[in-house]
Order: sequence, then structure tokens, then C-alpha cells
Amino acid sequence: MHAAPDYPENPNYGLGRYRRRIRLTSIGNSVHGELEDSNHAFRCEISHDGERVTDIQSEVLRIPFNTCPGASEPIRKLIGLSLCDDIQELIPHTDTSGNCTHLLDLALLAIRHARRQESERVYDICIEDQQGEQTAQAEILANGELVHSWQTHNWEIIEPAPLTGKVLYKGFSQWASATFSGDIKEAAFALQKGYFVSSARRYNINAQAGLPAAEHMDVMLGACYSYSSPQIEVALRTANSARDFSDTPEQLLMFLDPTVT
Repeated sequence: MHAAPDYPENPNYGLGRYRRRIRLTSIGNSVHGELEDSNHAFRCEISHDGERVTDIQSEVLRIPFNTCPGASEPIRKLIGLSLCDDIQELIPHTDTSGNCTHLLDLALLAIRHARRQESERVYDICIEDQQGEQTAQAEILANGELVHSWQTHNWEIIEPAPLTGKVLYKGFSQWASATFSGDIKEAAFALQKGYFVSSARRYNINAQAGLPAAEHMDVMLGACYSYSSPQIEVALRTANSARDFSDTPEQLLMFLDPTVT
């Protein structure tokens, strides 16, 4: 987990919640993936022959930096990967710093979905704002059914009791892989990724439009595609990239114009 740069605070933090929706849809020998949350919006299409990925197309719709659209090219390096039942088997074959973190996550979910015996899966993730020393609820639903519900505090699970003390940053992958399997494991990883991004709600991202990524090179270098060289040297924050879906979850995956409030 990278230390947080000195960003301006979000005055509304503590009054809402972070939301992310992911939809995976199988149509013939392709899987359509869609992801939207407060800071990002992506689509991808994974084509396959039943054994391996044969093509990847992606759309970068709402992004934090003007360099992020370039991530549509490195994601194509996943072409040729075998379809599998565990995303963690694919991770060693990926370049996390050379890809957009969230587009990569979506593509890997779509690759695994190609083997799932259901045409569509929708994940809904909700992370309550943490207020002071109170715990915050983090939950994920799959097709409307609750899969995980964790009470969290400062990157740690407080409840349920079997998971008390489990971390939600460095070390998460090890314990979660040993604890969960199958779709339950996939949902746990998706929830942890949402928890990570939810910390961005603490900051006023839209107030940073036009600021260079290089301003935080000492903290963020190598974190993702836009924070890696040579992109970080030229990347600028985009305008109106952050949206608040606290009370409007129905708008997720509508991909509304970010300039409309």
C-alpha cells in the first residue's frame, strides 16, 4: 500500500459510501466486461477459442489521467493466456505496473468468466465511509446475493470473528487464497480491490484537474500504467473524473457524461 500523497480533502467524506459495479456477460466465444465506480469507467471484450484468449478490445471511458487511454495497448499482452478457474494463476503472467490496475482486474475477471457456467454475473461493491474510530461496512453482492460483509477499520477486518485481524493490503492475497476458493475467493478479491479504491473518497479528486502525476513521483512511481515511466513524466489529472454514487447506485454502468452533475 502506497502512502497517501498530500491531496485536498473531500468535505463530503463521512457522509456517503464508495460503490463499484462490475458486469460480466458471455456471448458465444466472447466475454463483455464493464466496470464503473467513483473514479473509473471501463469496458472490455475478451475473445477466446474455448482454451485461450484470442483477442482483447477495451474502452477507457472515465479516467484520472490523460495518459490512461494508452493502457488499452499493454492489456493486449494477455492475448494467448489460457482460460482458467482461478485468476491468481494468471497474475504471474501479467505486468501490474505496466497496465491500468482496474482495466487489468476487469480483463482477468472476464477471462475467468469464460469458464463460468452462467451467462451473466454482476458484482455490486459498497464500502461505507469510515468515520473516526468507528468501523465501516464493506460488502459485495453477486447477482443480488450477499457474498461477503466485513466490518473494517484502517485496512483491517474487525468482523466477522473468523477474519478478525486479517489485513486488507499487503498480505491480503496470501491469507485470502488460503481461506477462500472458487467464486467466493473471486468475490473476496474484488471486494478488497474496491476497498483499496474507496480510500480515494477521502480526497477532492476533481480539485486536482490539470495537476501533473510527477508531482507525487516519490510516492506513486510504479503503482500503475500512468504512474510508470514514461507516462508519469507527462500525465495530467483529468477534469470531472470523480463521481459520487453514494445514493445513486442505479447510475452505475450507465456511463453518464462526467461533465454532467
